[in-house]
Amino acid sequence: MSKIDFIQDCEVFTSLWQRARECMKIALLTPASELLHFDSSNISSKVFHDLIRDVASFNGTGDFAVIVLNPDPFSYFHFHFGKYPGFVVKADNSEDDFADILMTDPGDSPADAIGFYSEQYVVLPIVGEWFMYADRDWDWGTGVLSGPADLMAFARESFAFYENPD
Repeated sequence: MSKIDFIQDCEVFTSLWQRARECMKIALLTPASELLHFDSSNISSKVFHDLIRDVASFNGTGDFAVIVLNPDPFSYFHFHFGKYPGFVVKADNSEDDFADILMTDPGDSPADAIGFYSEQYVVLPIVGEWFMYADRDWDWGTGVLSGPADLMAFARESFAFYENPD
């Protein structure tokens, strides 16, 4: 089983970052009643990892990426650490691997671990049409899940989402 690492390749990261930015735009334009809402700080919990893993496996390969949008991945994270604030989780990575990368010091700055410092992040499948967008400043740190109706019904049964706001 391989460990998870930060994305090092600019082209790989940029491609995922562009997809993540599109997901953010969709989330901001979608009526709240069509999204499932969660606490953005849940990213490091076991139950949230299990939800991501289940959703990623529902109609895809089980592989997913976590991409940080803010702080700026290029002028801040890459500039300081020479890597990008994102990673790909393969179907064979464990929950411990996922927890480890979230808390990994990117280089002499433990406070910059993705699990601590990411203000906006997107979880997106390598194969599939769903995404999770979270913003720690948005409605008290809310995140949202968006995807096809069958996936949303499956997710709703698997996780205690917040009631959708008015």
